[in-house]
Amino acid sequence: MSEGTNYEALLSELVEERANLDRMIAWVQRRIDKGDFSVPPPTPQPSSGILRFPRLRPDQFFKMSVPEAIRAFLNIMKRPQSARDITDALEAGGLSHRAQDLYQTVFPTLQRMKGKGEVDKLANGEWGLAEWYTAGRRTEVENSSREPDK
Repeated sequence: MSEGTNYEALLSELVEERANLDRMIAWVQRRIDKGDFSVPPPTPQPSSGILRFPRLRPDQFFKMSVPEAIRAFLNIMKRPQSARDITDALEAGGLSHRAQDLYQTVFPTLQRMKGKGEVDKLANGEWGLAEWYTAGRRTEVENSSREPDK
């Protein structure tokens, strides 16, 4: 078995996903047969983040602080992510925490990191590493360093 990939867990996740799809297909087939579409289909919930975040090991963020884990996750994904996706990935990657709702820790941490210039929040609400957006920063620094005309 390849190191870092838990194939048994992946297979289990795929089997569960298939079972959910089979239930959805059966539900839609019953609705078609009855002509009844008044009730929305049940929404399957994945049991873990294995399929959502296939690049993450289950211990990827073990013993990291929340800011370290956020930076590591964004570096792995190499594109902006929502605060909810970051939270889900940190949990899927084995971040050690005592929070009842990790999102209530991650979001304020992102805001503090933004204040320190470590991350930026995009207009669509996603978060990215500040180093990805240096072009705009140079202009801001140049404008702020100029002396006002007298």
